[in-house]
Amino acid sequence: MLRVLVCIPHYFRRAAEDSGVANGSNRDTLAARLSQVSYCLSQLTAVLGSVRFLMGSPGRIAHEQVIPVAQKVGGDVVMVSAPDNHLFEELGGAHGFQGVLWPGPPRQLGYHCRRVFARHAGHYDFYLFIEDDTTILDPAFFRKVAAFYRAHGEDCILQPNRFEIFSHYQRGWRAYLDQPAFPVHRVAEQPGPATLTLPDFDGEVLFHKTTDAMSGAYVITDRQLRRWMDQTDFHAPAPADLAAGLDPIEITQFPLGGSLPVYRPAPQNLDFLEVHHVPNRLSGLKTPSRKIREHLAPILQASALR
Repeated sequence: MLRVLVCIPHYFRRAAEDSGVANGSNRDTLAARLSQVSYCLSQLTAVLGSVRFLMGSPGRIAHEQVIPVAQKVGGDVVMVSAPDNHLFEELGGAHGFQGVLWPGPPRQLGYHCRRVFARHAGHYDFYLFIEDDTTILDPAFFRKVAAFYRAHGEDCILQPNRFEIFSHYQRGWRAYLDQPAFPVHRVAEQPGPATLTLPDFDGEVLFHKTTDAMSGAYVITDRQLRRWMDQTDFHAPAPADLAAGLDPIEITQFPLGGSLPVYRPAPQNLDFLEVHHVPNRLSGLKTPSRKIREHLAPILQASALR
C-alpha cells in the first residue's frame, strides 16, 4: 500500500472586523469557509481511507449487503494553523485530521508544513501539501503519481493541474488555472526533456516541462523530501526572496524551490492529474468570466439548435 502524509496550512481570522484576507484567508463567512474546508477534508480522507464499501442487495432491502474492499492507498492528514485563528473546534474530530498550532507568522504556515514532513521523513511514500480550500477527487491520484516516477525517476517534479467549476446557464464547465502563471509564480527554467509521456487507457499522456510551478498543491516523494531538507530555504523563506517582495504564502508552494524540472499534464491531458479549487472564485472574476462566456456563446448557441 502507498502511504501518504498530507499537510494543510489553514488560517481563518475569527475577529469579526477582519475575515483574514490579510493573511491568506478569504472574505467568506465562517459558515462558508467551514463548509469548504469540511468538504475538502472529507474528499481527501475518502481518497486515503483504508477501505471502500461495496453496497448491494440480493433483492430485498432488509438483506442489503455492505462489503469492505481494501484500498491501495492510505495515509494521514495534518492541519497546521495559527493559535486562535482556525476552525478546529467547528470541524471536530470527525474528519480524522491532526491539528497542529504554530505561533509563527501566519503567512509562513506552509514552512511549518515542511517541518512536519521533515519529522516524518522515511515513514511515507509521498508527501502532499495542499491548501485548505483545495482537494483531490480522483482516487487514482497517487497511483498515477507513482506510475510517473516509476517511468521517469525522481529527478523531476510532477505537478497537478488546478481547476474550478465555472457555472454558466445552470451548466458547469471546467476552467483550469495557473497556466501561464504570473511571473512571480514561476520558477527558473531547469534542464530536462521538453516533454515526457506515460501510457494510459486511451493512449499516451503527454507532460510538458513548465516554469508554472504553483497549483495550490504539490506532492513529492520521500527521496525528494530528503533532498529538499538539505536546501537552505527549506525551513524559512530566503532573505533575498523576502527582499525581492515575494510572498511566503506563494513561494512556499514551489516544490523543492524550483530546483528540479517541473512537469504538468499537457492541455490535451489536463484532467490526468488535477486538484479542485473548491470556492471556484478565480474563474468568476470579471475579466476571466467575461472571456469564458465569450468562448461559450457559440458553443451554447450551436447546442440549442440541435
